[in-house]
Parts: sequence; structure tokens; C-alpha cells
Amino acid sequence: MNYYTILNFEDSSPQVTTGKVKGGRDPSKFGAGAAAAGTAQVYAKREVTKGRARMVFYPCQELIARDAAGTLSKDDVKDIRKHIEKSRTVVFVLHGKPDDTDEGFSTSGGSVCTFKQLGRLAKLLMPIRDEKYRISLVMCYGARCRNVRLNHEGMIPSGELASSFAYKFFRELCGARNIRMVAWTGAVSNDGDLKHTCENEDQVLYVDKKQEVAALQNSPQKQQIEIEKAELLQRLKMSNADFGNNVMMKFANNPNAAPTNEVERFALRYIPYSPVRAQWMMNLFPDRNQTSNYGKLIYDFSGSQLVITNRYGATGGVAVNTELYRGGLI
Repeated sequence: MNYYTILNFEDSSPQVTTGKVKGGRDPSKFGAGAAAAGTAQVYAKREVTKGRARMVFYPCQELIARDAAGTLSKDDVKDIRKHIEKSRTVVFVLHGKPDDTDEGFSTSGGSVCTFKQLGRLAKLLMPIRDEKYRISLVMCYGARCRNVRLNHEGMIPSGELASSFAYKFFRELCGARNIRMVAWTGAVSNDGDLKHTCENEDQVLYVDKKQEVAALQNSPQKQQIEIEKAELLQRLKMSNADFGNNVMMKFANNPNAAPTNEVERFALRYIPYSPVRAQWMMNLFPDRNQTSNYGKLIYDFSGSQLVITNRYGATGGVAVNTELYRGGLI
């Protein structure tokens, strides 16, 4: 029997509703993806057996808050420690954001902990043992670097690897416990059997672009570019309908088309503010997808040797099981 202890930092109550937690794959909502979409389906049972896997679930928001306040003792968590000590895998479940590599979040959107606070609690909950713990950090964008737009399908510089929430959490823990950890570069979700899917690069970049464009809609830049548009169309004696239906749709349908005149050059600047911006962004990142066997990084530390591996690789990127880094702690 393989034992799993699942520590839920997303939801404060064990009576969470069945189905996906807030976020889903809608990037306009917090989290841009549920870190544990299927956890709610079995969480109310607290313990469940599936095949040769025995899973035990614990709500941990109160624990992380008490530990941060210095009011949590080893005796308070003796039951969790007992389950973890015999577990093959310990799963940490929390929300992440693509533009924050320091904090983890709840389903409601509030900050739950920093990577340091999570590392401190993990050391309290995980008894020292000789057998290596397998840790799964089920957190959207947990393994993504501070440079969100860096192509994570290829080799990643060591400094960027060290900037992710996952690595910083791993570094807090690896000197004190014998661990191997996995984390994902995109929004990750899992079903009740803990089978994971992860966003590919186009989906991550689409989410990032959508957030950027949303922020522009109430900006001073939008007011200014609308004035520029009105002046340009008046000077060229072009109607709004002609500009929208012909000029703008050219770039909405083909974002990589080359502008051939003044009005088309302006259209490329204007399109993030325009009514066709959603269509433009979808065509800008046409290969958006969420799939299994994608985006998983493995962190392993033995003796003084750190190894970070891209487990699945990617088409057009690195090969399966490519070592991204080998050496001392970064």
C-alpha cells in the first residue's frame, strides 16, 4: 500500500464543495486554474483508498497561520506527523499566480503563506527519516520563474530556476529533510486520482497577456490612443466601420501580419485596446492547451548535489528527462 498525505492550503474547511475550486481555466479569475480541481471530490471523506493508494487529507490554513504566529507545537500536529512519516508522498496543495514567486494563495484569493513559512511548517510536519520523502507541490505556476515570459520548454538559466516559488520552498527544506520534489511550470489541476494536467507555454503566455491587456483598459494610455485614433481617422477620412471591419480584423485574424501603411501601423498599437483584442490574443497564442505529461520539473538533492530535471521535455524544446541544472545549491 502506498500512503499519500495531502495538505490542503487552498480551503479552510474540509466541507469544500464537489468540483473545481475557483479559477478553473478562466484566466480572468484568480489563479488562472485550480491547483487541485479533483481534491474536493474526495476531501470530505478525509481518507480514501484507490487501488494500492491510501490518501489522507488535512486542511492546513489554520496550521500555517498558527505556525506563523508561533502558537503551533509538535504535539498539536502529532496525528499529521504520524501519517506523513509513513507516507510515500506528501502533497502540498495551494494556489499560485504567474507573477508572484514568493507567496501561495487560497481559493478566495488571499495570501496564505510565503515560501519561507511553508518551509518552516513542512519541517514541523515531516519527521526526520532515512527514507526519501517524495513531495508534490500542486500549485499553479509553482515551478515558473520570475521571468514569466521565459520559454520554459528549453534550457533555463540557473538564476531563473532559483527564482521560482518551488525552488525557494525546496531550498528551505532540502537541507533539513531527505526529499525529492516535483512542481509544474503552468496552471496545474488534478483529478481525484491525483493525475495531473498542466498548461503549455502558449496557454501561460496567453494568461499573462490577457492580464496585461486587461490592465490597459482603464489606463491613461487608452484615453490617449482613442484621441489619436479619432484624429487619424478624421485626417484619412476613414470611417470607424471601415477601420474596424477591414484594418483591425486583418491583425485580429493574423497577429503576425506585416503592416503596409500608416493606418495599419497604428492598428498594431491600438489592437490591445480594441473590441477585437480577445480574438487577437487567441490567434497570437494558437497552440493553447492543458495536457498531461507536460511542464513537470523534478528537484532532487543528495549529499551536496542538486539536480533539476525537466521530466517530460517538449516538442521543439528539450528532450525527456533533460537535466536543467546539476551542481551545488543555487
